[in-house]
Amino acid sequence: MARNMRDGGNTYLVVSHCNNLAIRLLARSIETQRGTTCRAINRDDLFHDQIQDELVLVNVLDFSATELEQLLGKIQERKGLCRVILVNADRGDDIFFLLNWPVVKGVIYQQDNDALVSKAIEVVSRGRSWFPRSYMDYLVRHRKTPTRCGHIYESLTSRERQMLDHVVRGMSNHEIADALCLSTHTVKAHLQSLYRKVGVKNRVGVIRWVHDNHLEEGQEC
Repeated sequence: MARNMRDGGNTYLVVSHCNNLAIRLLARSIETQRGTTCRAINRDDLFHDQIQDELVLVNVLDFSATELEQLLGKIQERKGLCRVILVNADRGDDIFFLLNWPVVKGVIYQQDNDALVSKAIEVVSRGRSWFPRSYMDYLVRHRKTPTRCGHIYESLTSRERQMLDHVVRGMSNHEIADALCLSTHTVKAHLQSLYRKVGVKNRVGVIRWVHDNHLEEGQEC
């Protein structure tokens, strides 16, 4: 079920340089339209522990295509509950490949006026998506989390991959502990690390993530 943004929750605008007049104006406009805090931060500050399920606006003008994909991959891995909107996109740019990351929930163009920007943020903050029709068509045809060869799976430790395999097989914590000669406390710790990396809360979320990524097909790099 989609989650609403917490009352009084922050909105974070991710940029390469916070001390920029255009960025300050955009953040101020968002605060005025939304009646909530909008804080401009650099990419490293985004990964502080207190930012977990906030609304994150990524200014695409500040990053190259490669940097954007790396940033989105890191957000998906470490802050999978965040909702990301790509802002200041150019209608002429081909950024469809960025939509492969499920944390991306919307796109706002440079040409969009304040009212439209506010509407997009409101829609995404309530757990829905904000994409142009051409983007929606693309998502219907192509969208999925990167597979085994992707950023998230490759970030898992060998022990976390074992946990992933046993969870998909339907094994309990005690059964996993017996199979791997571990304590149940250690199994729980590895499972929590696995949940955090793939951006889910429980076993059901892990199984859904495996299915969405087609990992059950046994694809290898």
